[in-house]
Amino acid sequence: LAALLLLNDEQYVEAARGVAQRAMIEGGGTDAARAEFMFRLVTSRRPSAEELDVLLSLYLEQQTEFASDPEAASALLGVGRSPRDESLDPASHAAWTMVANLVLNLDETISKG
Repeated sequence: LAALLLLNDEQYVEAARGVAQRAMIEGGGTDAARAEFMFRLVTSRRPSAEELDVLLSLYLEQQTEFASDPEAASALLGVGRSPRDESLDPASHAAWTMVANLVLNLDETISKG
């Protein structure tokens, strides 16, 4: 049940959108740099090569999905009350939001002390 809450609750989706936005703005100019920034921001450690590959694969898969379905990207990015940076590409922002949602749902993130 906790996983369902963390993956779908409005506050968690909005938090993931914020982490994604921050990674897109502050994380660097490459997908790998952004994924590493996001992972380190949330877990306080660098991702392993395997973890980074998973994050990048998920990003590319989601980016393709959201690029072909702009309405789904808009719906995801519209969750929550905080405004989003409209200068960011919606498909990429939605895809990074899904990656952030994954990272925020890791056991080590949830139980980090």
